[in-house]
Amino acid sequence: MRGQGRGHKSVLLLFFVFLFSSFSGIVSSDSTTDSESNHVEIIFPEVIEILPHDSSAFTQGLAFLDGKLYESTGLYGESSLRIVNITTGEIEQITNLSETYFAEGISISNNSIIQLTWRENIGFIYNISTLENIGNFSINGEGWGICTTQSGNIWLSDGSFQLSQIDQGNLSSSIDTLTIYYDNLPINRLNELECPFDSGLIYSNVWLEDKIIAISPSSGYVCSEYDFSEIRQQFENNESRELNGIAYDNDKSLFWITGKNWSNYYLVDLQAHSEDCQISEELDNCCTKDTFSPLRLLLVIIVGIFLMPFSWPIFGMIFYKIFRRQTQQPPPPRNIEELSEE
Repeated sequence: MRGQGRGHKSVLLLFFVFLFSSFSGIVSSDSTTDSESNHVEIIFPEVIEILPHDSSAFTQGLAFLDGKLYESTGLYGESSLRIVNITTGEIEQITNLSETYFAEGISISNNSIIQLTWRENIGFIYNISTLENIGNFSINGEGWGICTTQSGNIWLSDGSFQLSQIDQGNLSSSIDTLTIYYDNLPINRLNELECPFDSGLIYSNVWLEDKIIAISPSSGYVCSEYDFSEIRQQFENNESRELNGIAYDNDKSLFWITGKNWSNYYLVDLQAHSEDCQISEELDNCCTKDTFSPLRLLLVIIVGIFLMPFSWPIFGMIFYKIFRRQTQQPPPPRNIEELSEE
């Protein structure tokens, strides 16, 4: 009797091992599909044009309008806002900040320049022509990057995996947040921002890395990654620090890119469009919806059982054991006298 019990347990063990392997295959397949649907394409941009950059500039923000580059530089005692000649790279105009402020990202909104500060919880507003300070506003938390969309929406970064949208009528008021996902996982250290009008996307560099990512503002998904490591190796030197500066030239549909203490500005093509992200989102919703529903799981297991060749011997053994135990007559009981004679 104990031998029959062990045989029955062995069959059950084989059965559960088979079910587990089938379930593992489903999970693995679904996980792969989900990962592939949001896979981020990595692009190595080509340099179209090079413009000399002040290598002493600790660049924190960059913007472009009407043939002029506007640049924000950081560090306490060295922070500034400047206008750069797009032909020569020379500084045409500069406004220095007080030593108590560490300047960060900039953006152009309502024909004015908005500049963030790092930990001072304040932002400044400047006249775009004279760089005269014409106002300020409070910041909730740290200021890193800022950009303005075609509709006037203003997005801020604080170095985390989230972007904050502020009220364009009241820059001190936050109205929304957006979590950014790279291959389905939140990506941290979002820094300088740029919002090209014709793409519908948000571009951000990632602090401490030579890369820029394109983000869908509707979902937070990263559509593309632009790797600048080869450009750094080819044109920069050991004094060059992190990539940090993204400015979009709307007339050329190209980007000016630089970094902290970099030797040059680089004109590159980082074109991507919101449709690219929408395709990824649709695939993700299609392939992940009801992935683990009980009915679908049961149907897949049943189909797998009857389609996989090696499943028949296992189930043949199971049915044989079950029916054999139901039809086999147990041996007659042995009485006490027979046992005593033995």
